[in-house]
Amino acid sequence: MENENATTPFEMRLSEVPSMPQPQLDLSYVVCIPSNGAVFNQNQEVRLPLNVPSECFVDLKRAYIKFNLKNTSGKTLCLDPIVGGVSIIDNWRVVGGTGALMEETIHYNNYFATLQANKNKGVLESVDHEMIGAGLDSNPQGMTFKTGTTLANLQKSGITQLASASTRTITHRPASAFFNADRYMPLGYTQGTTYLSLTLCANATAMIAGSGADNSVSGFEASNWELHLPILRPGPEFASMFRSAMGSGVPIQIHSVGVHNTQQALPAGTGAKILTFSTRKRSVKALITSIRQNASITENTAASVSGFVNCAISEYNFSVGGMRVPAQQIKCSSTDTGELMANTQLALGYYSSDLRGADTKQFSNFTNDATGVYKQQSNYYLTAATEKAGAVSRGLFTIDLDSYNSAYAGKNLAGAGLPLIFYATTGDGANENACLCDMYVVHDVMYNLEGQTGVIQSMS
Repeated sequence: MENENATTPFEMRLSEVPSMPQPQLDLSYVVCIPSNGAVFNQNQEVRLPLNVPSECFVDLKRAYIKFNLKNTSGKTLCLDPIVGGVSIIDNWRVVGGTGALMEETIHYNNYFATLQANKNKGVLESVDHEMIGAGLDSNPQGMTFKTGTTLANLQKSGITQLASASTRTITHRPASAFFNADRYMPLGYTQGTTYLSLTLCANATAMIAGSGADNSVSGFEASNWELHLPILRPGPEFASMFRSAMGSGVPIQIHSVGVHNTQQALPAGTGAKILTFSTRKRSVKALITSIRQNASITENTAASVSGFVNCAISEYNFSVGGMRVPAQQIKCSSTDTGELMANTQLALGYYSSDLRGADTKQFSNFTNDATGVYKQQSNYYLTAATEKAGAVSRGLFTIDLDSYNSAYAGKNLAGAGLPLIFYATTGDGANENACLCDMYVVHDVMYNLEGQTGVIQSMS
């Protein structure tokens, strides 16, 4: 009897004619420039309007930002080894044409660093070196969140240098919910002009200076900002049909995944710590917590953006909606890092993929010992003594909250009225001084276009 469940494999469908996608769209590119100036310095806002022609869509996943970063300090400075020139973007906001806030990521540079730290080292040192100025060695030994390293040693490390008055062009693909939505954005049908608002960081945070006589000043200048947008123009028939659908009240909804950042101070000292964070998101998919020493954020000789520390945390978990997750605390130490890594991979949505890596291996020791051997080591989770001396790590404290891999499958905290709580037991590490905890709440967001008014807004 012939098998009723049999099917012809794709490779043998020899007479099948590929169908042409509908509607047909014409692709072109638009370059958007700032509407509030040309040259920008520390703590200033760069406002980039998304000038999308009428009745057009925009493929924001293929968009990118380009700008020139100039060293105005009078000394040679170095870019952050994993985020490069993106370190100057402190806050990221997308504002709709009617003034509604579509997206906001506080400490965007640090959030981008958490993603970069969990990326293959080879990608960081090749593609990201060319695009954003990441180091040819993305994780050099000697990076510190404390007193800094001499310029001579920084220059040996493979970190990207920027001589005084020299310029490097940075090309950045946004790690943004609005720019990574799962549909084309119909911005040519909306009311007003949506714009991207970037707040730049302080001089001391932007780049890394050498210690000693080389750390006297720091400064930068960012110019020639461009936002490159792929524009998709449909034919007049589809444009008219889409307008009719909007006017009839058909919901136009576009899903994405964004982050909401809140911060709390981690007090100095050892022992049990309880930090309370606030969020009211409807579908929380994961929690990602990075820790930096407060003083390092404004120290121009330190890795201010990617200088993560572990604070010798030996165990941690969270309270989400009044429930401890997980019930048994996650253990971690310099010899027990696998569980920490597993939870980080899950929180970032990598699941069982082995195509993703983490930038934890340090190849070179640029002080070079007497044997002439270049040491190799991991800095994913450091011993308390090593961290206390100032070495930076790559470890994050995370948890995955998705019930399954789908939209709106996370924890609903919109109506609970209960805070997020981070429970951690710290040792004697970088927390000898106060630290800053950035908690990035990964959540689902829906962009809704109201057809009759053309107003687009976000719901999360």
